[in-house]
Amino acid sequence: MTTRFCGPEEAKDIAEMARAIWMDYYPPIVGRDDTEYILDKFQSEEAIRRQIADGYLYSFIMDGGERAGYFCILPDGDSLFISKLYVSKGRRGRGLGSRTLDDILEKGRMLGKKRAYVRVNKDNRKSIEIYLHKGFTVAREETVDIGGGFFLYDLIAERPL
Repeated sequence: MTTRFCGPEEAKDIAEMARAIWMDYYPPIVGRDDTEYILDKFQSEEAIRRQIADGYLYSFIMDGGERAGYFCILPDGDSLFISKLYVSKGRRGRGLGSRTLDDILEKGRMLGKKRAYVRVNKDNRKSIEIYLHKGFTVAREETVDIGGGFFLYDLIAERPL
């Protein structure tokens, strides 16, 4: 995988892409207010800069030389946390996300990680199906209070590398 990870100077570009993808995809799943809150708290330019400083690795997904989405991973002990994997609306359904996930899993193997794991909203059926197809299994459900009266209702899925 020839991945170029982003520096903090690209946080604004990532945040803008995140907003476009999330506002298209997530309001029907979690609601508009939840989507806005999560974007502001976790995918704003400032939040992304903090995450990069804390060791999160962001990269744009490229398709034909154009930015088609983004992902974020975090090496975590003997594991690789797939924090984010999002494809822009016009690029979905063509296998780009699946190929990117394969590349991420290969990166985890190259880093010597033993497993990969991901958090997925329990109502995000399309993403859950993709992860299950790629060999992930649901390890547990978690409800996390993220402040402001908002909660994440996630499945934690994992797979060996």
